[in-house]
This record gives sequence, structure tokens and C-alpha cells, in this order.
Amino acid sequence: MKPRLLREPLLHFLLLGGALFGLFSMVEKKSTEAPTKIVISAAHVSALADRFARTWRRAPTEQELQGLVEDDIRDEVFYREGRAAGLDRDDFVIHRRVRQKMELLAEDMTTADPSDEQLASYLESNPEQFWTEDRVTFHHVFLSATRRGSALQDDAKQLAATLNGASPAVDTIAIGDPFLLGEEFREMSRSDVAHTFGEGFAEQLSAAEPGRWQGPIPSSFGAHFVFVDEREKGRLPPLNTIRGAVQREWLSAHRIEAERKLYRALLERYQIVMETAPKNVGSEAAR
Repeated sequence: MKPRLLREPLLHFLLLGGALFGLFSMVEKKSTEAPTKIVISAAHVSALADRFARTWRRAPTEQELQGLVEDDIRDEVFYREGRAAGLDRDDFVIHRRVRQKMELLAEDMTTADPSDEQLASYLESNPEQFWTEDRVTFHHVFLSATRRGSALQDDAKQLAATLNGASPAVDTIAIGDPFLLGEEFREMSRSDVAHTFGEGFAEQLSAAEPGRWQGPIPSSFGAHFVFVDEREKGRLPPLNTIRGAVQREWLSAHRIEAERKLYRALLERYQIVMETAPKNVGSEAAR
């Protein structure tokens, strides 16, 4: 009986009518009170015009600017009245937007550029964020899985015997297959190697000794015999080469800390009361 009653249009009409009656009653009551000021400053009008110009690539006409101001006043009126009516309560979107604006306010507190001393101190305290990866320079002889098919393993054994003790300056194309990306790779980081050849290849290459041919190392392309020419250990670059990255991280860290300080300061104004939910709430909700 109850579900059918909830679907009745008359019931919906009565509920909606009651809500509108309450809202208009509140508006009528407030209309007898002194009006609340809404101040539209010249700076605000200028900001509206600038926003229009950025969107439409031209300045607004006098009529368009008047429309922007009227629309802004409309927004403010409905915003204030909506809040007075409690329409913002339990609204996740409104809560999230207000929180974002407060976070932006905290961010504005950290807009000053840091000094060289502050950046140097941050770099020294957080070296792991800026430490470069190890790099490797190598060349290889490639055997194509597509071209050689089932003969790949036998060909790899023969090539291993050929390269055993060979000099680094072998004709890689004459004894192997052409590789689309070339035969020599200079100063590649481990992540670059993994992106190009696969994680398994990068792991084996990182363990390969410099100065001699080693392999075969498999990849999705086929088999590779590699000659590691040089390894360069990761290092902490000097500040003048990574100033932009250090400054971005410094600003981000200080923005987060400013948000935390603002939140802690505001939280002291409130008493947080956590009500304990009945034990059977979860079991009933799961039914």
C-alpha cells in the first residue's frame, strides 16, 4: 500500500507545494526587513570583463557587461538566500567547492618565490626527489623473432660462439638483423630501457658487465647480444641545472604545509563530537 501511495502524483504535488510555500513565506518575511547590501565594486566589474575577454578574445559590449553584472547579482542573491534557507546543508558539491576555495586561499599565502638559500636547503634535505637514474651506453646485435621463427634459438647459439671474445667493433648488421631503433643506444636510463625493450631486458642489462659481449637477452622483438660500453651512476644534479623542478617541489611542499596550518588553526574553533552509531545499523543496511 505504501509504495503505491509514494507514487501518487497528488502526494508529490502536495510535498512540492509545501516546500515552495515555506520558501516563499521566508522570502515574504525577509522582504519586510531592511535589505542586505550587495556591493559590486569597480574591481569586480573589471574582473568580469577580463573573464569575458579571455573566453571570447574580445572586450564585452556595454550591454553584455551589464548582463554579466546582472547575472552576477542574480548568483549572489540566490546564493545568499539558498544558504539562509539551509539549501547548502548536506550538499557534497557545495562543500567540496568551498573547501577547494579555502585551499586556494592557503595556496595564495605561499606565492612568494623562494630564495636560492631556501631552494638549496630543500634540495639538500630531499635528494631522493631529484637524484638521477643510472645510465648505460651500449650497442647490440639483434636477431629478429619474426624473421627467424623456429630457428631463433639455434641461430642465437651460433652467434654466441661467434661473439665469444670478439672485439666491440663487429659489423652488427652483417651478423645480425636490422633493428628499427638502431644498433647503438647512448646514456639510456633504466626506465627508458624498460620502456623500449621491456622490464626483463632492462633487468638483465643492468647486471651485464661492461667491456664484453653478453647474451642472448630476450625481448618482445627477438634476441639481443649486448656490449655495454659505459655505465654512469646516478647523481644529485647541481641546483642551477634543476632550479625549475626544485622550485615546483618547494612550492608544492609549502602549499601543503600552509593548508595544514590553516586547517589546524580553523579546527581549534570547533568542538568535534563523534556520535556512536547503533550496532545494528550496518547489518540492517546490508539487508
